[in-house]
Amino acid sequence: MKTSPLAPTRREMMQLAAAGVTGACYSNWLNLLAARAGEQAARGVKHKSCILLWMDGGPAHLDTFDLKPDAPDTVRGEFKPIQTAVPGMQFSERFPRLAPLAGDLALLRGMSTGEAEHGRACNYMHSGYKPGAGGLRYPGLGSILSASRGESASGMPNFVITGSHINPANWSFVSSPGYLGPRHQPLIIHDLDKGVQNLKPTAETANFDDRLDVLGQLTAGFLREYQPEAGVAQKAVYDRAVQLMRSDKSRAFDLALEPAESAAAYGKTPFGRGCLLARRLVEVGVPFVEVYLATPGLTGGWDTHTLDRYKQFPYLCDQVNEGMSALLIDLKQRGLLDSTLVIWMGEFGRTPNVKKDGGRDHYAKAWTTVLAGGGVKGGQVIGRTDKTGANVEERPVSAIDFMATVCTLLGIDPEDKFNAPGDRPVRIVERGAQVVKEVFA
Repeated sequence: MKTSPLAPTRREMMQLAAAGVTGACYSNWLNLLAARAGEQAARGVKHKSCILLWMDGGPAHLDTFDLKPDAPDTVRGEFKPIQTAVPGMQFSERFPRLAPLAGDLALLRGMSTGEAEHGRACNYMHSGYKPGAGGLRYPGLGSILSASRGESASGMPNFVITGSHINPANWSFVSSPGYLGPRHQPLIIHDLDKGVQNLKPTAETANFDDRLDVLGQLTAGFLREYQPEAGVAQKAVYDRAVQLMRSDKSRAFDLALEPAESAAAYGKTPFGRGCLLARRLVEVGVPFVEVYLATPGLTGGWDTHTLDRYKQFPYLCDQVNEGMSALLIDLKQRGLLDSTLVIWMGEFGRTPNVKKDGGRDHYAKAWTTVLAGGGVKGGQVIGRTDKTGANVEERPVSAIDFMATVCTLLGIDPEDKFNAPGDRPVRIVERGAQVVKEVFA
């Protein structure tokens, strides 16, 4: 049972604050964390990173990675399948750059998860728990990996999100660390052109260290007297910000430093640039990066209910084709793919039948996710849907099966537990999960 193997617990944070461990003194605690990390390395414990490419709104499996060319017109849609580098594995014609990389990809065509409402499904696929289960707010995968990985001695965040969401209310599902607390919430970058602002003190913030020390003394005195949870949370946020400002690796956020030829391969779209940022962050040791596919000037993302929305489908696919392929190629060429799990998924799929108005509705009974790198055995299709893509005929994968599989790939025991408030032990993944063993190399 644990709260986090490396990061200080809430009780430890309060004790440190009460003891006046602030500002420069906090670096001693970081040194201790680094020492613990070194001990893990000496024991052969290997850390993996994860890049989650989130297809907000739910892409249609029949138009991306599970086409049915022999199905009726009302099912198969307008896109044709193309052959990939793996015999018998076909993708949509909108993915010509991904097709040669099929040997690195594992397609899970048997996803069957049961939640077909955006908010609930978004929560479920990120945390492995249905909203409201047990009366808790559950952490998403990024926060889980942050807590399992421990504090970064480099000062870089453990969890970064970049991009836009079709429904701003759903940000809370993916950005909330749940019961793990504020130390494991993400750094969110909505606009990559602006990047992470105020990373360095300016002329207006002269004597920054002195001011920070005064703030630390005031905070320590307050926490020594009252120890409110909100105060501990505020201190955690300030400490993380200061660590990032002082980290020489924060240059990874500046995409202008990327060579022009390398950056061009990802495309000029926000999603492509998000994929580039993800690679740069993984290179400097950030454990988890989530990239949302943004659609400037368009509405609904992959939520293609109507013909008007469905018309943007090719543009969405083109962003994936360009950004994801460049990401996989770069990771492989730099020797990072084996240690970086790449996930392509949305919250569910779309209905097999095309509606009269030309769109597809929500569908969680049968759909597809894609895995690559991080110990995944590529070049395979796991699971099969029927001839219309409506039902899973072989190797169904539930939301908790998927979460348990991803956690295992990342070196996290899905049966392990974190402590929720009140010293309540909570499993990382709900009981009953079956790891998809076929995925592992």
